[in-house]
Amino acid sequence: MKKNALTNAVIAGIAGVAGIASVANAVNINPDGLGEVLIYPYYTVNAGNQTLISVVNTTDAGKAVKVRFLEGRNSREVLDFNLYLSPFDVWTASAFSLSDTGPNNPGNLVTTDNSCTVPRIKGNTQLPALANGNRYAPFLNYAYIGPANPDAGPDSLDRTREGHFEMIEMGEVVNRERVSLTDITHTGGVPNNCGRVVSAWLPASSGPTVAYWTFNQLIDMDPPQGGLFGAASIVDALAGTMMAYNADAIDAFSAEVLHTNPGSLAPALTSANTTPTTAVANVFNNGVVQTSTYLIANAIDAVSAVFMHDAMFNEFVTSTSVGGASEWVVTFPTKFAYVDQALNPLTPVPPFTRLFPLVTTSTNSGISAVDVNLTVFDREEGPSGTICNDPNGCIPFSPLPPEGTVTTPQLLWETNVITFNQPNSITAGSTVLGSRLVANVQAADIGVFDGWMRLGLYNSVNTPPSLIHLHQTRPDTTGGRWSGLPGTGFWAVSFTNGQLTPGVLSNYAAAYRHRGSRSYGIAPPAP
Repeated sequence: MKKNALTNAVIAGIAGVAGIASVANAVNINPDGLGEVLIYPYYTVNAGNQTLISVVNTTDAGKAVKVRFLEGRNSREVLDFNLYLSPFDVWTASAFSLSDTGPNNPGNLVTTDNSCTVPRIKGNTQLPALANGNRYAPFLNYAYIGPANPDAGPDSLDRTREGHFEMIEMGEVVNRERVSLTDITHTGGVPNNCGRVVSAWLPASSGPTVAYWTFNQLIDMDPPQGGLFGAASIVDALAGTMMAYNADAIDAFSAEVLHTNPGSLAPALTSANTTPTTAVANVFNNGVVQTSTYLIANAIDAVSAVFMHDAMFNEFVTSTSVGGASEWVVTFPTKFAYVDQALNPLTPVPPFTRLFPLVTTSTNSGISAVDVNLTVFDREEGPSGTICNDPNGCIPFSPLPPEGTVTTPQLLWETNVITFNQPNSITAGSTVLGSRLVANVQAADIGVFDGWMRLGLYNSVNTPPSLIHLHQTRPDTTGGRWSGLPGTGFWAVSFTNGQLTPGVLSNYAAAYRHRGSRSYGIAPPAP
């Protein structure tokens, strides 16, 4: 029995003894970091940063994986391809930029890894080359320009420079009708026949013998079984810093083969399936496994459920004595399915409340705002005060409103970077990540330079948090709703040690995953 199957069997047995639904047969965030779907909350190529990427196959099975990079405003894809992993394989790549200036300098992806990708990246003479001869794939803006794929965001290529990315296992590769597993398996560090794997996706005119996956995507494919893990590192070579994080691992995502042609929008996070008619989520909620079942038409809600938080918590450090700079990445990986007007022509879908429009209007030039609540604490049992007229102690993002104005802080995009005490970051980009998708918390105005923040993912302005939840999911089949928003991310922090001898490298950086709380209950919809 394979390791993953054994683990699932043990979990299922424990779940049965405990009297709860089988964890093994429901979408869940695997706390051990192994899964069928990997969510990487952030990539950036801004401000001299590059993002190093890895995915590891811990199993003795071949894997077909959809790799998809999504820009940060509306999660329109900017690069999409199939990756075929050999048993026990590792694939690595790097997202980078050729230039930091100008509106038409996209992100790019380069890999020197031998694992099979379709289309090819390494050695593909149709792609541009670096000075060292390595080929790279530029990120593309086709999914958000022109009459076929409009949205209200900017059309320029620099929109591709930051966002998040996902890897979705489409199935396990076997030898049955063909020798696909043999072809992707490494001998002496090189796959046996990547050329035949690429040819399997040639146009139908090549015939079913050569282009066999074009004619039948199920050939040599079994359902996904998981066992993948991944990580990314944001590296600033000139500053000598690296911030590394682990990908979120979603397990038990699909009971069916999801194998599709390279470049297809499927599978996506909307493709979750536990049975042919349902998608079930198991969420650890305050020490208890909460099961939420959704009809397959609302399968995205099962994925959102495992990311739902009514609040997120993390620290920040900005004191000049340590040269501190802090930024939070807050990504909503399923938001596109609820707010993109191309998918929801009339209204947004809960828990989100505002559409990302297809056309720029006088009031919306490419945002889909969500209302949040910010409470800042110092290191001495704060909060130290407020800088907005709100009895709940929230503070607004800067620039500040007129004195006495009650305002609701908002996050505007799918991938957001919250800066701390960087008042110029909105126009100049953030200090650490170089982000242009910025909201700044000017906590220094209330005397807080180091501390922590509670990011409430519902709007509680002028109302006790216990009395209002404007962000709630659609009900599951028992009528239960999750309050808040489906989010993930991390705190990125950098330090500069000014006490060392001049010329000695003195920069440090780290990344820390957000913590969060959850809220679920049988309740009427939000007002």
